[in-house]
Amino acid sequence: NVPVDDLAKEALYEVSGGDSRRLINLMQSAASVAKKIDEETVFSLGSMAQPKEMRQALDKALAGDFTAARKTLLDVMLNRGLTGLDVIKQLQQEILKLDIDARKKMRLVEKCAEFEFRLVEGSDEFVQLEALLAAVCASKL
Repeated sequence: NVPVDDLAKEALYEVSGGDSRRLINLMQSAASVAKKIDEETVFSLGSMAQPKEMRQALDKALAGDFTAARKTLLDVMLNRGLTGLDVIKQLQQEILKLDIDARKKMRLVEKCAEFEFRLVEGSDEFVQLEALLAAVCASKL
């Protein structure tokens, strides 16, 4: 038996996306590397940033601080080995949690979709993520 803390349970659900096979694989991997499964272990093994890390970058961008938002986002991306698509998907999840007007959320989600499309078409992921942050900074929320 390997104990699983409450935050890790939430992280397991988020990372697995409801896929029970992925959940089992994550739990097996976590149990093999840790005596107790915690949130950090789950996100690390799931190749995801912690939501609070993405929220920090998003909050800085919403406050208009492009330089700080860029540094936070690139640090998370490089330290966790995330792709540009991974980052955009996680940013979009955090946007949906924001306590802002629904129309503003829609505009931000639309921007995420626009930049995700550009990445899928082969654009440079760093340039596109920086452009997305610039668009969020300029959104004046």
